[in-house]
Amino acid sequence: MTIWNPDISQYDLPKYKALATAIDDAIVSGELKAGDKLPTHRRLADTLSVTVGTVTRAYAEAERKQLIESRVGSGTFVKTHSSGSDFELNHPSKDVIDLSFSFALVLNQTEELAEELKALSSDAKLLREILEYQTPGGILRHREAGIKWLEMTGVYSGNTDRIIITNGGQHGFHTATAALCQSGDTVISCGLTYPGFSVVTQQLGLRHIGIEWDNEGILPKALRLACSRFKPRVFYVNTRINNPTCEVMTEQRIDEIAEILREHQIWVIEDDVQGCLQNKSIPTFANRHPDITVYITSTSKALTGGLRIGYILPPPSIDRTIRHALKASCWMAAPMMAEITSRWIEKGLALSIIQTQQKAMKKRQQLVSRYLDQYHYNSAEHSYNVWLKLPESRNAQEFCQSLAAQNVLVKPSTAFAAGNFVPPQAVRFCLGGDTNRSDLEKALEIIKAELQQPGPEIDFCF
Repeated sequence: MTIWNPDISQYDLPKYKALATAIDDAIVSGELKAGDKLPTHRRLADTLSVTVGTVTRAYAEAERKQLIESRVGSGTFVKTHSSGSDFELNHPSKDVIDLSFSFALVLNQTEELAEELKALSSDAKLLREILEYQTPGGILRHREAGIKWLEMTGVYSGNTDRIIITNGGQHGFHTATAALCQSGDTVISCGLTYPGFSVVTQQLGLRHIGIEWDNEGILPKALRLACSRFKPRVFYVNTRINNPTCEVMTEQRIDEIAEILREHQIWVIEDDVQGCLQNKSIPTFANRHPDITVYITSTSKALTGGLRIGYILPPPSIDRTIRHALKASCWMAAPMMAEITSRWIEKGLALSIIQTQQKAMKKRQQLVSRYLDQYHYNSAEHSYNVWLKLPESRNAQEFCQSLAAQNVLVKPSTAFAAGNFVPPQAVRFCLGGDTNRSDLEKALEIIKAELQQPGPEIDFCF
């Protein structure tokens, strides 16, 4: 066990927050190193002359920030990857069933790519063209394919001059956020949201506020209060399917929210990276309120992760601002990737892959229902994700650790908490990637069995 005696008096914060901040600072300075075991709650409470409850809250706060992790029966440790761990791909062994990442199914993309590269290699003129610098928005035929992608997935603009090609969805909403915000600004989102956006807000020095929602999306009352209190610049949202909780926003709710955002002059960044797999008739901010919406989509979730091509559809009033931000970050999306993706769209392969994914996900969601119908979970017919609410006796971190010990990987709710939002006890697991049906059934059996187990014993003897 590490001997650690922090001075929390230097922080003008409540004691539990001061201790959580001290943990963060000690990790940054190297005083605490990855893998170090922290003092027990009782020992550190005695050392600092605080209550055990204060240490418990501090450890929970530090764990929520992905700084430390509790291991059942072993103690509390500094995380091996304390920063950006939600993006670490560990490529686990073949014995591990990894349901922690939301990936497109592995179909015949490898063979299709081989054929496409073979065709490209015989066209010297085209190869010369895509080896040159392009305009920041992308060349015309790539933008035309982008418009077709939007229409195919239910978003309509009809104007190739509006669309901007990006290196995937993450690049898209990083570009949009950087264009619309300055360090110190506030952004708001659902209290549980995609961790990639939280990373963007941290990198840009923004204050990220998570707000409450129901089964129709963000609560207007909570949004209005947040707008009045925090004066945000941007509202980030997954309209057609929230990641991770799988709610679908209704048309009425979109309009209610848009009215509030207009009143407070707040831009919408609509992340539809996973929405492209849903029913194209589901409403979007981009279709209903295009003048205040920066729409972001990507082919990566629907086709394959390595084709890092996405599209931004900004309002005309901030088009130039968005283009300048993209130019500053990378000048242009990779033309080779854009060419391959455009060809797949134009010849109908992209639509075929999407339809295959949708059929497979529908069957896999039915499989989830068969195993977990007696438990509380959210999902959508064509979604990769399942949001599983845990019994009252279970803790999300502990539940994930118990599953990991049985070679099944899922993500705890803490990974998705926006800002200081306190997450419920829940986990997200995913049905895509290269997980076959047999392994998925095995994982579901393990998850169901774990749900039937009582939580860990609580030590009341402090």
